[in-house]
Amino acid sequence: YLKKVPEKRQFRSLAIYNYDAVQDVELSLQVGDTVHILEMYEGRLQIASKHFGIFPETYIHLKEAIVKDRGQHETVIPSELPLGQELTSTLREWAVIWHKLYVDNKTTQFRHVQQLTYSLIEWRSQILSGTLPKDELAELKKKVTAKIDYGNRILGLDLVVRDDNGNILDPDETSTISLFKSHETASKRIDERIQEEKSLQQNLDLRGQPIFNTTHTYSLYVNFKNFVCNIGEDAELLMSLYDPDLSKFISENYLVRWGSNGMPKEIEKLNNLQAVFTDLSSSDLIRPKISLVCQIVRVGHMELKDGKKHTCGLRRPFGVAVMDITDIIHGKVDDEEKQHFIPFQQIAMETYIRQRQLIMSPLITSHVIGENEPLTSVFNKVIAAKEVNHKGQGLWVSLKLLPGDLAQVQKDFSHLVDRSTAVARKMGFPEIILPGDVRNDIYVTLIQGEFDKGKKKTPKNVEVTMSVHDEDGNLQEKAIHPGAGYEGVSEYKSVVYYQVKQPCWYETVKVSIAIEEVSRCHLRFTFRHRSSQESRDKSERAFGMGFVKLMNADGTTLRDGKHNLIVYKGDNKKMEDAKCYLTLPCTKTEVEEKEAPSGKNLHHLANFTPTKDSTKDSFQIATLICSTKLTQNGRSCVSSTAVSSFFARHP
Repeated sequence: YLKKVPEKRQFRSLAIYNYDAVQDVELSLQVGDTVHILEMYEGRLQIASKHFGIFPETYIHLKEAIVKDRGQHETVIPSELPLGQELTSTLREWAVIWHKLYVDNKTTQFRHVQQLTYSLIEWRSQILSGTLPKDELAELKKKVTAKIDYGNRILGLDLVVRDDNGNILDPDETSTISLFKSHETASKRIDERIQEEKSLQQNLDLRGQPIFNTTHTYSLYVNFKNFVCNIGEDAELLMSLYDPDLSKFISENYLVRWGSNGMPKEIEKLNNLQAVFTDLSSSDLIRPKISLVCQIVRVGHMELKDGKKHTCGLRRPFGVAVMDITDIIHGKVDDEEKQHFIPFQQIAMETYIRQRQLIMSPLITSHVIGENEPLTSVFNKVIAAKEVNHKGQGLWVSLKLLPGDLAQVQKDFSHLVDRSTAVARKMGFPEIILPGDVRNDIYVTLIQGEFDKGKKKTPKNVEVTMSVHDEDGNLQEKAIHPGAGYEGVSEYKSVVYYQVKQPCWYETVKVSIAIEEVSRCHLRFTFRHRSSQESRDKSERAFGMGFVKLMNADGTTLRDGKHNLIVYKGDNKKMEDAKCYLTLPCTKTEVEEKEAPSGKNLHHLANFTPTKDSTKDSFQIATLICSTKLTQNGRSCVSSTAVSSFFARHP
């Protein structure tokens, strides 16, 4: 129940949930009721001053206020900005008229008032956030008062007379002549505004928002509402934008960690899972198709039926969810309040599929998605399927396309995008790179591998561990980012596929390190068999390693595209010694260019030999570098930010 209120601090509050009183000492509340907090465990409804009682603190939102003339005729004055109070009273007044327009079926006026109301709600959120600098607040104040005066005029309401700063004039302190002149000036200004609005309405495009006409960068806002799925273990949900025609991921991942109890792992993120996919360009908006895809990774045992003596903490493929968002990206659908259901499609274990193929016709199993199918193939299958037997399992999200880059949407849509909103960037640059947008992101995708089973009767359960090290072998802490929404990790562990000789991962992570450190750093990949039995798993050591340098000897960065890495085998200690392996070629292309290294070069690494000569193991990755400073050609280059700055100064 309510905490004690200090005598010098008084509160006015608003009911945010309905509450039905059970006892006489309690106070019933309805959403929207204004409540005056009196003291320790007591409050009263302002609209019915005789009604006193207690109620749970969580059912109201507290707002500080100033109480004048305490007692029977006391006055409660909110301590918020006068402009915020005016916005609140205006919105309440317009809401009644808006409802009447709907009842009277006056569609055009109804839509017009709706747009005005949404603008005021958005600006009110910005003002109440308290994050605007003084100059921006003054500029916003002018926009708000102009919009209020304009709305009052078209609705036939009283005109509010203001001074040059937008403050309401006090008739007790202003002369009649001054009031008349101010009224005349305001009326003329509003008439001009009405003419501007009429011209603006004629220029609206199909989106209904004129700002889209001149915008070159866009952002997609995603509000993750809920995930319903009977997993029984913790899970990771990796959401990204995907082009099904090109089978290409457009953005980096937005990561949500979901607990086995059906709620976010971090309880403070409950009802606060939001992300914005930024840097989308005009060319992205005209893609024939674009999807929001989600990969669900189970974190636990090798199989769900495994018990306590089995290995836990393994990342296992579990399912996917796909939604076609083409209409939203094209601007045909625009409603951030609407919740969209994205059906869940489970992935079957490879052993299950093999059993089905022995028992039943292959025609039946063709509808089953195997755990080792490439992720792009899985998504394309789900997209092509007319129906998904989701059994009520899936994700609920709300979406909205926002015009502008991250800084712009944080300013214009502060009620949606705030400091807690995760930011997932495009794996590429927007059409225009603004001055000051310094970026140094290296995207690494684990594509596929082939690993000899050795002395085992069945293929290995291979787990890839990726890390970033400098030339001395020092680990770069928290340099790897599996997805937006969480800080980086020092080591990234891949999904484990059960008894698969040629695993296909298609897992993308972002590597973020300081530009000056790139020339000294490399990526290291170690390969380990994971046993489902915990006792055996503890004794398993890495059976191989691969690496790739981020910068070439000529000073250029690693080229974009696929890289076939050499898998080295041998002494585990030497696998961890950067001074040992950095002298060796890291890719098969490098070996071919050097016409294969001589035996002498490898003698000092006893039992540490390249795959090419000793085994059939192989490992393939892909890299994409998004940097405003680094270049991938041998020529000197001017950074993108410098070019943008030049054109900004010389339009």
